[in-house]
Amino acid sequence: MNVTVIIPRPLQPACEGRAKIELGVPPTSDVGDVLHTLMALYPALKAFVANEQRPMKQHFGVAQAGRKVFLFASSPPSTRS
Repeated sequence: MNVTVIIPRPLQPACEGRAKIELGVPPTSDVGDVLHTLMALYPALKAFVANEQRPMKQHFGVAQAGRKVFLFASSPPSTRS
């Protein structure tokens, strides 16, 4: 099955400047499988994944619509008072 991944402008440098990526994945794949494949092909995307050792100000969200997967660059709310 072919899936189209739409890459927002802030994440495009991590994906070789691409705004859209076509991936061939097994028909039983879910969004997690698509993200795993995407990060294997474009490891620079891992820099946008926050974890306990590396909290990030910017990260990305994911939404699916049919055979399209959209990545959204986002920032957490400001904690300034």
